Amino acid sequence: MAEIRRAPGAAALALGAGGFAYYHAQVPTSQLYGATICRNRDARGLIALTYDDGPNPRYTESLLALLERHGAHATFFLIGKWTEREPALAREVQAAGHAIGNHTFTHPTLALCTAKRVQEEMRRCRDAVEGAGVRFSEVDGAALMRPPWGRRRPGTLRAVRASGYAPVIWSVTGWDWRKRETAATIAARCTKARDGDVILLHDGMHTEPAGDRAASVGATEEILRHLTVEGYRFVTVPELMAAGAAAPGP
Repeated sequence: MAEIRRAPGAAALALGAGGFAYYHAQVPTSQLYGATICRNRDARGLIALTYDDGPNPRYTESLLALLERHGAHATFFLIGKWTEREPALAREVQAAGHAIGNHTFTHPTLALCTAKRVQEEMRRCRDAVEGAGVRFSEVDGAALMRPPWGRRRPGTLRAVRASGYAPVIWSVTGWDWRKRETAATIAARCTKARDGDVILLHDGMHTEPAGDRAASVGATEEILRHLTVEGYRFVTVPELMAAGAAAPGP
């Protein structure tokens, strides 16, 4: 009987440990598994827009035009396999003054990968990006890199840093990858951003090269309009971090 009474406690302990591990592997502002760039509260009046999963031949160009109209710069985390398909578009992103980061070659969950696989994904993405004539942007001499979905564990971050990258997560997300979201609902979340926040959006999809990101582009227009009126300026991640030291997670 004693063993039966202990079992629920053991199960609860295991569940709690699993929840703890998941929280710090997934929540973007957690710093328990290692320091990441997620925001910079010293960057008064500045916000960093970031876009994952491109380049996208249907939506990246319209997004670039929108950013230009508002005098805004952003950071694009490119998938290697899409960069191989759209090298000219990758060059266009950088030529417009935006920062470029590594988002792996195939977009796997790196927290489930070995260190060797993590480094191979980053290497293949770098080869594709540099093959397109583009260079990754840097913070303090380390190239920008974002783990897919932001998922990481201590070993993931060690492998990222060992390869010369600075891991970049975010502090505000529009949840724009969810199919039911609209430009209005995405923008409503993102316009809550304040000094030094890093906003996560998407100009592409990891599952298809020209996925529908119309809502993300529409949300970007509202974000730029709304927050510019409030006095914010939109800069790249390197520019955001140059305004001061990165703030720790909560």
